[in-house]
Amino acid sequence: MKRRVLGVIALLLSMSMLVVGCSSGSKGSTKEAEKEQSTGDKTGTITVAYKVAPPNLDSDQSTEWTVTAVMNHVYEGLYEFNASNEAVPHLAKSCDIEDDGKTYVFHLREGVLFHDGTEMKAEDVKASFDRWFSVNEMGISVSEYLNSVDVIDDYTVSVKLNSVYAPFLNVIASPTSNQKMVVRPASLIEKYGNNVLEEHIGTGPYKFDSWVPDASVKLVKFDDYVPVEEEASGLAGKRVAYANEIDIQFVTDESVRVSGVETGEFMFAEEIAQDKYSQLESSENTIPQILDADVEGMLTFNCGAAPFNDINARKAVAIGLDLEELGTAQIGDEKFWKLDGCLFDKSTVWYDENAGKDIYAKNDLDLAKEYLEKSNYNGEPIVIVQGKDDTVESQGAEDLKSQLEKIGFNVEVELYDRATVMEKRSQKEGWAIHLTYFSVWNADPQVWSAWVGTNGWITNWDDEDSKKMDDIFARMLVELDEDARYEIVQEWYDAFWEYVPYVKTIDYSRMNATNAKLQGYANYCQPFFWNTWVEE
Repeated sequence: MKRRVLGVIALLLSMSMLVVGCSSGSKGSTKEAEKEQSTGDKTGTITVAYKVAPPNLDSDQSTEWTVTAVMNHVYEGLYEFNASNEAVPHLAKSCDIEDDGKTYVFHLREGVLFHDGTEMKAEDVKASFDRWFSVNEMGISVSEYLNSVDVIDDYTVSVKLNSVYAPFLNVIASPTSNQKMVVRPASLIEKYGNNVLEEHIGTGPYKFDSWVPDASVKLVKFDDYVPVEEEASGLAGKRVAYANEIDIQFVTDESVRVSGVETGEFMFAEEIAQDKYSQLESSENTIPQILDADVEGMLTFNCGAAPFNDINARKAVAIGLDLEELGTAQIGDEKFWKLDGCLFDKSTVWYDENAGKDIYAKNDLDLAKEYLEKSNYNGEPIVIVQGKDDTVESQGAEDLKSQLEKIGFNVEVELYDRATVMEKRSQKEGWAIHLTYFSVWNADPQVWSAWVGTNGWITNWDDEDSKKMDDIFARMLVELDEDARYEIVQEWYDAFWEYVPYVKTIDYSRMNATNAKLQGYANYCQPFFWNTWVEE
């Protein structure tokens, strides 16, 4: 069997689970993107302020998302996600899927240059794959399915798997930290091996210039960049480096980020509190950039200890919650949150409007009490463990306490520093509920298997129902037919809401800010600054 994949990959309905955040919700970004691009000088420097400084700049060696956001300007993948959340060819021009889905033959674009002036060849792609399978967190997890990576000729590479791994093209294109396979020169990989890279040579529109740890990264325009010709869309398509430099500053103090974007010191400021919306909206100098629900809230149960090792107790919580009240308590302004029972956004091919319809946001206190009565709950304290420095968590915990007491639970809220929270929730005893959130950006539904299956994440869930969930993911893993795979994903949604190892609560949005002079900004879930310029 042989299939040709040229544009959008039909194999997997490729898309990323957290798409939500990848559409624009700002007051001005669409207007700016459509603005005529011939006005003024587009060169110069774009200075931006990120919230968190990365520990290093090696995207194979860090789960910190800032690494990916910065180095997307420098490195590129064989495939990239477009704005419709589909993995499409980028450094590869196409891919043949052979051997009943176990062999991927990548045909590379010719004439693509690295920043050192050498041409990208198959040997570089093989070396990059070899390192990805050895070092990258996602690559390591996929490596158990790997047979070999082989160079066919200068512009052809094959990846042979020993069994079908349906999400393969999605995960190598994933924009999520510590997942994407990016292409580096074989010589650079030979020099550093599996050690953290201290030099960076990619194929992207900007070259790495310098890094001051905890302070800044400087990127400079790559004059010999060879873009794809397809229209820009998400991280895919044509990338144009208008600015000569991108100066990325790491600024932990939100007030400094806000004042900087207001004065024009920064053209972009990351993660501004939602209560600053009116301030940004009313200013002629700033534009609030709301990411369209890029985070989904989760109520996590400790399914390994009473009472939530009993499905009836879990359903009592799920059915009795007033999620509108919780959303207001956690986030406030309804511009920044919404209700939806599906684990994927409606803009994705994985969306199912009926997911959770019989239980999500039901807010039926009487029925919840009936489930609690059927459970093994005997009045013992239910401990909610949360971070004291995170207002979304702490405010949510206090509201949740009030709601659970109405159902009939005896509830205690314990607030700790982040390190203590992580230690507490890793235990099998001593806690019952933890409010958290997942990024809506995952490459594929298969990624959820690490969170939702037997002993997924912190759930301690291990019973007959968890094994049934494992079986669903096992079938999802090897199903190549897109319609059949979607049906399995629907099974997963049904099982999620039937067994409720978690309760999805709300979808909510982060907010960034741009200076009004910044043009062409796409307001994607990960900020990028190719195709953008400063209008003086």
